[in-house]
Order: sequence, then structure tokens, then C-alpha cells
Amino acid sequence: SEKEVEESQETDRPFPRLGQELRLDNRWLDLRAPANNAIMRIQSAVCQLFRESLYSQGFVEIHTPKLIAGESESGAGVFTTDYFGTTACLAQSPQLYKQMAISSDLDRVFEIGPVFRAENSHTRRHLCEFTGLDLEMSINEHYMETLEVVHKMFKHIFENLETRWARELEVIRTQYESEPVTFTDEPCVLHWPEAMEILRGEGFDMGDGLGDLTGAQELALGAVVKEKYGTDFFMLDKYPSDIR
Repeated sequence: SEKEVEESQETDRPFPRLGQELRLDNRWLDLRAPANNAIMRIQSAVCQLFRESLYSQGFVEIHTPKLIAGESESGAGVFTTDYFGTTACLAQSPQLYKQMAISSDLDRVFEIGPVFRAENSHTRRHLCEFTGLDLEMSINEHYMETLEVVHKMFKHIFENLETRWARELEVIRTQYESEPVTFTDEPCVLHWPEAMEILRGEGFDMGDGLGDLTGAQELALGAVVKEKYGTDFFMLDKYPSDIR
């Protein structure tokens, strides 16, 4: 672990620090490190549990094109490439295809697939390529139905990781510290006015309360919710509780 590496630096046999470039240039060796190998197995488990939960809730898995004629959504950059003399884009999202599926009486669909976004930003939230776990569903009466599905899905994933993949998590946690994710039995939904009140109480200037939250505000909100409601996982609803 990083703690052990740091503590060893003042000894006669300090542990070396292996930089990212060295590790990626020798990835077949890097993945033989127990923690890194276990991370790959946990990644596989997350996809398995994602599928399990959604299948049990009536979802159908679909597979959508990744080379498309234009941008699949606004607000994110797109990679373009030549497609036999025509400009094509790498899909930023399966959004349009999910919506067509819903309109085709496939009421609940999901996909696990690659996502490409040409965003030249060095943050943990902006990746040029990642694997998306994506779902779409029709709503019968109220959008709260979606929150219930998502809560059940995340709860299934994190609780089963702790039991069915306990050995892998134990190996990972010897190198990268973490705690099990805690959940309430029913979805914990925090409505926007209450969130603004909490953040103002934590010393943040929220202005008119209409803007997006910063990373620091999200962390502060999460800490208060954990203490107040006993859960790491909650959903922030931008509408007051009486909106239908």
C-alpha cells in the first residue's frame, strides 16, 4: 500500500515506487500483482451483477452501433473518423437507440458497451473512453419508479460484491483502503431544497440554489447524509417533494 511504501522510505530497504508509465508498458506483469488482478475480477463481477439485477426487473439487453453518422448527444466532444469517404462519429452514448427501443414497446432496456468522448480535460469525471453501464425505462406514473430501479440495482451490486467476491475485495483492500458501501432498505432521496439548506449550513454560498454542485459540495453533502441517514448512497432530486 502507499502507506507501507511511504513508511519504508526511511529504512535501509525502501520499497520502490512504480510509476504509471512503467506499469502500463508492462501491463501483463502489472496485472499479476494480486490487487490489480483482483480489480479485474471485480470489474467483471460488477457487470455480472448489473445484468442480474436488471434482468430480474424486466429489462432486455440491447447492442447499439458505435460508428454512427452524427453526434449522439450535445454537450460532449465527439471523435470523427473516415467511413468509406463519409465522416462518421464514435458513439458518445447509446441514447437515441435506447429511446427508439422504448418507443418500440421494449419498455426496459440496458447496454454494457464502450463510450467515446473527445473531452480534453484532466479530471476523474472526463474520460475519452470508458465502458458504460447504461439503462433506459418507460415511466408509468412517476419518475420515482426510476429511482427505485436504480437503488435496487446498486444495492444488489455492492452487497453481493461484499459476500460473493469477499476474497477479491480483501486482497484489494490490503493495497487500497476502502469500506463497504452502506445502504438504506428503501431509496434515500434528498430533495433539492433540503440539500441547499444542508450546504448553506456547511458554510457554502449557494446563491439562488439553481447551479450544479461542485465536487467539494457533493462530498460535504454526502458526509452529512451519511451521518444523518446512515447511508453512503442517496439520490438528489432537483424537484421539491410535492412535485408530481
